[in-house]
Amino acid sequence: MRRALTVAALSLAATAAGLAPSQAITGNYEKDTVHTYVAMLVFYTEPAEEGGDPFSHRCTGSLLDDGVTIVTAGHCTEGVDEGRAYFQQAAAPNYDPEAFDGRGGDPTTGYPYVGGVTFSQADNYGFHDFEGYPENKDVGVVVLDEPVTTSNRRYAELPEAGALNDYVASVRKKQNVRFTLSGYGLSGTTPTPTSTRERLTGTSALVNDRAPITRFNLKTSANPAQGKAGTCSGDSGGPVLARGSDTVLAVTSFGMNAKCRGLDFSYRLDRKVVLDWIADPNRLDAG
Repeated sequence: MRRALTVAALSLAATAAGLAPSQAITGNYEKDTVHTYVAMLVFYTEPAEEGGDPFSHRCTGSLLDDGVTIVTAGHCTEGVDEGRAYFQQAAAPNYDPEAFDGRGGDPTTGYPYVGGVTFSQADNYGFHDFEGYPENKDVGVVVLDEPVTTSNRRYAELPEAGALNDYVASVRKKQNVRFTLSGYGLSGTTPTPTSTRERLTGTSALVNDRAPITRFNLKTSANPAQGKAGTCSGDSGGPVLARGSDTVLAVTSFGMNAKCRGLDFSYRLDRKVVLDWIADPNRLDAG
């Protein structure tokens, strides 16, 4: 998966499986001040020791127009319930590794321990370590403790059932199909990981092969030489948007290597069973 920036062991486990959780927008990107409904999600777990660090990992998610429901990836919400959402374009512009008693953070925005908007509900559609690949059930929902009004009053929209099927014909005709990405992940991995904790945006293209859109996943490529962008750690759960719209066709899920290069895979939201689960206030949480 293109997992949240998280504990190293999780990334290693995903890489060992041949898949790597998604982390940040790479290649050709720019600061994203348009998609104000895209938030950085910080998740907490119970510290092993009293007074320990509760920070677990971070992901990206998209706020729907009810002001409280955020759609993200299932591997982001698996095994966690609490955290904070930060909607600033730059969530930690003054990051200090010595802040918060040496744990690191931004004293001005509060990232990752104070500020933002809290949540105490994080539901997982059914993701569990790629056991069901290619049906990873990699979608999750976070419910904020209080509603948020975005700065430009734009919100993410869910797609119609089967919306991505319309793109298949375009690919078969060798037409160039592009999508818009947004996320808070790494903007590079070499020679060392580069994390600005900013919301960035870029364009990706549907892979021109025999199966760019499968029943469960959307496959895109990022070739900087062609003006495209890709995803990396921390972008997990971020939206794959229909160009020129706020419609989230899929959520960033996983890549094929830990260097955030090559093909990106996103989990489709345009399946009726998934849309029904997201819309259900009593949705089942798989843990």
